Amino acid sequence: MTSDIHLRVLLVEPRGALGAGLAIALARLGCRVTWFGRGQDATPTVPGLLPIVGDRRRLLDLRSIGGGSFDALVDFGCSEPDSPLALHQVFRGRVGLFIYLSTWRVYAGAGDSTGMAPPLPVGEDAPLRGGPRAKAEECLWGVRSAETYPVTVLRLASLYGPGVRFAREWHVVDRLRRGRRRIAIPWDGSQLLHRLYVDNAVHAIISVLDHPREVDGRVFNVGDSDVPTALRLVESIAQVSGCVITPVRLPTEWFDPCNPWAPPHPVVLDLHRLRARLGYQEPVAPAEGLARTVRWLWDLPEETVASVLAPYWQCFGAHDLAGEDAALERWDRRDGEGDARRPQ
Repeated sequence: MTSDIHLRVLLVEPRGALGAGLAIALARLGCRVTWFGRGQDATPTVPGLLPIVGDRRRLLDLRSIGGGSFDALVDFGCSEPDSPLALHQVFRGRVGLFIYLSTWRVYAGAGDSTGMAPPLPVGEDAPLRGGPRAKAEECLWGVRSAETYPVTVLRLASLYGPGVRFAREWHVVDRLRRGRRRIAIPWDGSQLLHRLYVDNAVHAIISVLDHPREVDGRVFNVGDSDVPTALRLVESIAQVSGCVITPVRLPTEWFDPCNPWAPPHPVVLDLHRLRARLGYQEPVAPAEGLARTVRWLWDLPEETVASVLAPYWQCFGAHDLAGEDAALERWDRRDGEGDARRPQ
């Protein structure tokens, strides 16, 4: 996207590092950005940004904002299926492109507990598992079909980066900060979860805004070019931290460390469509993105961790390091294991 383009962009309930990063990037490009979010969502300090405190129950408040029309609307993916339809009813004929930010979780099998399946890249036309996000997408496509409403959907891989509060990397960083150098790995550590650095997600959204005709009516997967295994992620985090570790293959029946990169079903997204149609290239290499993330987490004051990483804590809770140490010691006492505990 060229600078000084003066697009009028409405961000609906932007959240966290992605919302702030997108608002800042758009403002720097000369866009007029309207931020419509709840009071607890921190609004970035950006010249020219118009913040409006509200939620989806007050959508009518937006009718008079910005002259009542926008070049693009970015919906940060409310989980209520009818919400996109409510937005459409407010902005019918007054928005150039509706961008809905969905998730990798909509695909059939994602997050299932049915055992490991081959990590085949999931294309945008693959079956969906249902649920609120998939129903919201279906609602949008129905509106577009009936009224030629301009719509595109971005299915984002698992976000990471400085400021991303659901920081899966904390699983390892916390252990390293506390002096642990033996890290339990569920089974062989070959699990896969496609990830997306937050700055790369921002760049993808801007690429979509820059190609409104090419993206209308299409779904795009968005993820990093590299999909490391759980084991390689653990080792990479330790390397960035300057720590020498020993990963230990530990069956989950001995101790389930709730490894956040170990989904029962591998998740790898096919990224061909985004790259082929929009010429998308990630601005931040995944290795650099991980390094920035680890440094941010390492420097978090202990007293702020629970609040800054509240979504992570709500999902995984405080780490039971004592229980994990006991399981590792018990594993050490097994006869005949020897070096087989070290992943190859």
